[in-house]
Amino acid sequence: MTFLIVALWSIIGMAAGAVILGELGPLFGFRNMEGSSAIFGAFAGAPLGLICGGFFGYRMSKGFGEDIAKRKRFFLITLGGIAALIAGGFIVETIRTRDYIDTSNQGAMFLNAQIRLPPGVTAPDKSKKIVMELRSDKETRKSSPYSEPDWKLTDGRMQATSSVEVYRATDNRTLAVTIGDGPTYVFNLKIPARPKKYSFEGDWQKPDGVEGAASGAGEGMEIKVAM
Repeated sequence: MTFLIVALWSIIGMAAGAVILGELGPLFGFRNMEGSSAIFGAFAGAPLGLICGGFFGYRMSKGFGEDIAKRKRFFLITLGGIAALIAGGFIVETIRTRDYIDTSNQGAMFLNAQIRLPPGVTAPDKSKKIVMELRSDKETRKSSPYSEPDWKLTDGRMQATSSVEVYRATDNRTLAVTIGDGPTYVFNLKIPARPKKYSFEGDWQKPDGVEGAASGAGEGMEIKVAM
């Protein structure tokens, strides 16, 4: 029974040491970038935790003397505590990530929009950036303000594309599109809450509302979206 207690607490110590020193890595000059602090935790914290955990388990086991029942109870309580922590962590993580589109990695998807202007309308100057704002009941995100629009003549109309990150799953999304200092055109999106793939196919969508000036850059625009 002593061997099992020592082995169990060695594993606990190794895991705790790796996590703790990994988090404290920046204090020792190891940055979080490129996993440096995690490597420090694995190679420094894990062995140290292994030794400390094993020593703690050995002392606890010997402290019970020859009482096998107490050793067994201590082992089972420790094992139960670990199981409870794992189950609790799983439940908390499931609740925390339940409304992410990607529940496993919590990574972003990109909402891509094709924007086209009415026939005969020339492309705005490149200094007039396209800014898209995704609005939903779960998040609000803006596209990068630094990328220059690449307007191209397609099917007799000037078209450009822009994108914005999406993390949360909801079927209540709107997209606000602004070109330069022009009005903001608001589109109610029909994308599924968790699209596996949503292409540009389908009809062009007209704005469902306008914010700001009554006219200006982007007037008469239509969009198609994909994810």
